[in-house]
Amino acid sequence: MNRTDTKRIVFLLVIFCFFTFAACAVRTPVQKVEVVKSNLIYENVVFRSFIAAPNVISPEAAIVDCMNSSMSYLTTKNLFRRVEKGSDKIFDEPTLFMDATLTDLRIVSGGARFWVGAMAGRSHMKILVKLSDAKGTLVAEKELFGAPNAYGAAYSFGGSDRDLPKNMGILLGDFILASASSK
Repeated sequence: MNRTDTKRIVFLLVIFCFFTFAACAVRTPVQKVEVVKSNLIYENVVFRSFIAAPNVISPEAAIVDCMNSSMSYLTTKNLFRRVEKGSDKIFDEPTLFMDATLTDLRIVSGGARFWVGAMAGRSHMKILVKLSDAKGTLVAEKELFGAPNAYGAAYSFGGSDRDLPKNMGILLGDFILASASSK
């Protein structure tokens, strides 16, 4: 192999890496706020309902992972008195109720990632979130969207596909934090 062939191979490798890593993951931007207990409007967060739209296939595991991840994320922040699953139970403190609908879900299987790699496509998850107070007043509403990079998912052998519901839970937690504070 001569020097010209080596330069060509290196050039093509650099171009390939550029296009591979330029296809980044996508997620809904959520306002980051410095949240401290003193600027919280709500002291409790209650996950009231988390359902799937009728067209979503096999949403059960994704919903459980997303909700548990979000509740765990909010609990570790140690800002709220309560972060729990529940109904319309009335608390003495101001309470933020979260209702969510999983509107779209596609998680590429590990087998597809193994055999086809990035060409299996991109996993994605969409959640319509409504936050309301104890009086039923709508505090915030937003559609959250997350889609990991297909190339990164191939390199991690589907790890980022499997972690999508957990990562969406963290995104949901950030949205709740931004909406629960006085900014």
